[in-house]
Amino acid sequence: MMDSPTRQSNIFVHDVIIVGAGPCGLAVAARLCEHTPSAIFTDEEHQRYHWIRKHGARMSIKNKKNGRVTTAASRLARRYSTLVLDASGDQWLSRWNKLFKTFEITNLRSPMFFHVDPGDRDGLLAFAHEQKREHELVEIRDCVGKEISKHLRKKRVKSRKAQSEVVVDERDRKDYFTPSRPLFEEHCECIVDRYGLRGGLIQQEQVQDIEFGYVRDISNIDKVFTLRTNQGVHHARTVVLAVGPGNAPSIPDVDPKQACPQMCHTMQIQQFPDPVVSAKIRAKAETNVMVVGGGLTSAQIADMALRKGVTKVWHVMRSACKVKAFDVDLCWVGKFRNLEQAVFWSADTDEGKW
Repeated sequence: MMDSPTRQSNIFVHDVIIVGAGPCGLAVAARLCEHTPSAIFTDEEHQRYHWIRKHGARMSIKNKKNGRVTTAASRLARRYSTLVLDASGDQWLSRWNKLFKTFEITNLRSPMFFHVDPGDRDGLLAFAHEQKREHELVEIRDCVGKEISKHLRKKRVKSRKAQSEVVVDERDRKDYFTPSRPLFEEHCECIVDRYGLRGGLIQQEQVQDIEFGYVRDISNIDKVFTLRTNQGVHHARTVVLAVGPGNAPSIPDVDPKQACPQMCHTMQIQQFPDPVVSAKIRAKAETNVMVVGGGLTSAQIADMALRKGVTKVWHVMRSACKVKAFDVDLCWVGKFRNLEQAVFWSADTDEGKW
């Protein structure tokens, strides 16, 4: 369990407030509870530190290099007072689950190492095998085993039409499957239970304003964040924004005299197709639906409309249709992303980083 908020001058000041209770917010909350994250420690170091945490309070430990002996003592790691604010509900993944069910998405798009477990890079894959649910994994095609030769790579670099290629080693094939929605959801629930992330940690509140500065009743030395919501005010030393697509939907203005209830943003869909369109489908009448946008969600909506019986779907986008496995090159998010990140941070100029 996370600790309760600390109190200063009769005002609660949280160590961390996370805005958003989706997968990203859950990953942050779990990471704050993990003492040996897989992003920093190897498997061997994991075993050693877990052993020390389990037995260190009951026996002395001798340092092999310098011979220094640490006497038995309680080794309590720091615990953070944490609060999670989410406008959709007081449970983890409330909005995420609702949208995935609305869009009838059966499998995620991201590979197996995109998950919320901070302690094990292969946590989701291990969970699938532990639950005997390997059949729920769908391979990402044209990703593994499609490496290009050095000769062809040099040829493409020299040509004017050089393109970024996805290079995935055959030994990493197990990573490039997509989990089913129920499998990912249950794995998230497992992480919530493992780190004790329930018990009133999440409050259903809509954040309306965030300020960073001195609060007279708290401290004149240290600045803190002040978050104003539709329910009240909260203070924190650190704020993490895990809001996803939190910007307001941009919908063209419509003449109030010509009400168009069948038009809405994908994030506002309550029923699909719209009741008016559904009635026409049941009556065997011709139906037309226009989907505006070129992202993955627009393709999912167009596909769902056709499966629901819509006669014709107009898919409008700014440019030509593009099909690719990932939005970001795998060299930035894969197993060896540290190489690209090191090059980025070591660049002397902004131009070099671009």
